[in-house]
Amino acid sequence: MKKVIFPLALFLITAACGGDENDGKTEPEMKISSCYVVSSSSGQSENFFSPVGMYITSEAGQPYEGSGVWSASYNSGAWAMDKPVYVTKAGKVYAYYPYSSNDSPPVLPLDMTRQTDVLYSRVASPIAPGSVSLSVKLYHALSKLVVSVKGEEVTGLSLSSPVTCRFNICTGEFTDLQSGQVASTGGRLFVVPHVTVGKEMLITLKSGKQYTYSVDGTEFRAGESYTYEFQLNEDRDKLEILDISVEDWINDNNYNDYLRR
Repeated sequence: MKKVIFPLALFLITAACGGDENDGKTEPEMKISSCYVVSSSSGQSENFFSPVGMYITSEAGQPYEGSGVWSASYNSGAWAMDKPVYVTKAGKVYAYYPYSSNDSPPVLPLDMTRQTDVLYSRVASPIAPGSVSLSVKLYHALSKLVVSVKGEEVTGLSLSSPVTCRFNICTGEFTDLQSGQVASTGGRLFVVPHVTVGKEMLITLKSGKQYTYSVDGTEFRAGESYTYEFQLNEDRDKLEILDISVEDWINDNNYNDYLRR
């Protein structure tokens, strides 16, 4: 009986110890200390709750740990990764929003009919075994148009511009642009950065009446907000421009609420 029990006990002990050695991880885990949307040259927004994609590569540009794609979410007052990232070697982290589990970075498809803001980190954050805590800064990749008409409610905007394209979260480059009509409800419109040629913006008011305004030759730049203020003429058949301003994109309440869903 002893000859049977002793080898079996020895086998169980050896197997248990072997399992601990294989499963244990001694490398430090990557941590996100904060994540901000840069709203101007000197300001930052508050933390937001939406999942942020994390594309991680080696210094040579290869997917980190064979995958390369993670996400981080803000819960219970702290940021957490969807799965651990063990920092075994130097690497680069590219953050982006919106995130989907189907993403295949670094190039992602964009559909402007969805009117979703696009954020990316511009510059990769380095990681290494001795430096695993990141403060992520995100920047606006699109242009934003904001239209108001004095004494009226704007219920729709439309512009012929790139509808679908591909966006490189590492370089900020837009490629494979396919043009069409991009529209939104309300007085705000997201567009892919581009130079307009012979284009007019269509503005719809609550009354149902529509007006056009030429934006021919306008260069819409990434991360900039273009504000157009109009009033109706006496006959109410044309729009008169009151002011046009261009500034760094500043988060408004609607945008912050959108991110906090």
